[in-house]
Amino acid sequence: MIAETINGLVAAWQEGLRQALEPVAGAEPLAGVRFQVLIPEPDAWPAWPEPLWCQLDLGSLAGAVYAGAPRPTVQALGRLLAGNPQLGDAECDEAFLELINQAGAAVAESLSDRMGQPQQFSSAQAAPPPATLDHAVQIDFVWQEAGYSLAFLPSPQLLEALGPGLSAPMSVLPPATSAIPTANLDLLLEVELPVIVTFGRTQLPLRDVLKLSSGSIVELNRLANEPVEVLINNFVIARGEVVVVDGNYGIRVTEIVSRQERIRSIF
Repeated sequence: MIAETINGLVAAWQEGLRQALEPVAGAEPLAGVRFQVLIPEPDAWPAWPEPLWCQLDLGSLAGAVYAGAPRPTVQALGRLLAGNPQLGDAECDEAFLELINQAGAAVAESLSDRMGQPQQFSSAQAAPPPATLDHAVQIDFVWQEAGYSLAFLPSPQLLEALGPGLSAPMSVLPPATSAIPTANLDLLLEVELPVIVTFGRTQLPLRDVLKLSSGSIVELNRLANEPVEVLINNFVIARGEVVVVDGNYGIRVTEIVSRQERIRSIF
C-alpha cells in the first residue's frame, strides 16, 4: 500500500511541476520534459551541495511533505523562472519556493478530487527534513537541454493518511473536456490585451461619489501590505507587489493563477 501511495504522489508531483513550469515555457509546451524517478535507500541518498529544503503541511490531514533541491538547481530554476540571469541567491530561493507552492497547489487539487474533500498545502517554508524519514523520491528531469534534480520526502503520517485514498496511481491532468487545442490558441498569441492593475475596490453611494473632491480619501478593501491584482478582461490572472523601474511603476509578479483560468480570461 505504501508503494502505491508513493507512486500516486510521484505522478501528482511530476504533473504539478509540469504545470508550474509551463508559464515560463511560453508557446513551447513542456511535452519534451523527460522525468526520471529514483527511490533510493536512505543510506544511498546523494550528497547534494548546500540543498534548500522546505516543508509543506497538508491542511486537514496529518503529516507533511518536504521538497528540496541542490543549490545549483535552485539557482538555475530561480533565474529561469524570474527571467533574470543575475538573480541573487535569496531571490532564487524565493522563486524556487514559489515553484514548489504552485506545484503543491496542483497536487492538492488532485488530492481533493481523489479523496472527495478539499485539500490544500500550506505555503512552503524553509525547513530541513527530519533524519528519520525513510521514503525519499528523487525526480530528475531535463528541460531546455539542462538537467535538474528535485526531491520529495513524505512523512510517515502523511503516507498513512493518504493510503486509503491513493490505492492506485493518479493524475492531475485536467479533464479532456476542459482542454483547449494548442493550434487554436496559437492563432491568438499575437493579440494585444489591456492589462489592468487594481489596488483594491469599494462601493460608494452616489451621494458620497458626488461629494468627492481633491484631497478626498477613499478606503479600499485591501490592506496596504497585500499584493495587488493583475486583470485581463476583468479576470484576475496574477498577483504581485508594486515596484519602481526607471521612475515608472511596475508589478513584480509573485503569484500566477492556473493556466486554464488564464486562458479562460482571454475569451
